[in-house]
Amino acid sequence: MDRKLINNKLAENKRRLKEIHINDMKSEIMASIENFTEKYRFAYDNEKKRIEIFMDKLPAFYNRIDFTALPKSPTTEHGKCYLCFLEGNEALFNIYIYGNFNDFLRDYDDFFFFSAYLLVIDDDFRRFVLIDDEFNQKESYTGEYL
Repeated sequence: MDRKLINNKLAENKRRLKEIHINDMKSEIMASIENFTEKYRFAYDNEKKRIEIFMDKLPAFYNRIDFTALPKSPTTEHGKCYLCFLEGNEALFNIYIYGNFNDFLRDYDDFFFFSAYLLVIDDDFRRFVLIDDEFNQKESYTGEYL
């Protein structure tokens, strides 16, 4: 085999292993959260891209979201949201869960098992909440659609 073919095979195997690990984590999350499929779903590919763009635009301070650089949210009402894991293994950083904000809060202890820090992004991609390891909630607002 030539070097290019070997490198392609290695890259494909690495991609498959990553996908297997992500699917294993999804299965573990589904098994850990009571009635998961009734309350939540995993984000679709087009939604994942919007979430990643949103997160990339957030100001960071030492690899954490810098809330001092963002205004306070004008409202505290939340509806449908995306939950993002901010700690844990690499697979968790590729998993986004769509559901109701209040359901996320009710199931916080189960999500905490996977990541002590959670980011919940409203589906309008303007408001978001950081939930830390002590269940403190820091709300903010980007002021624009991202």
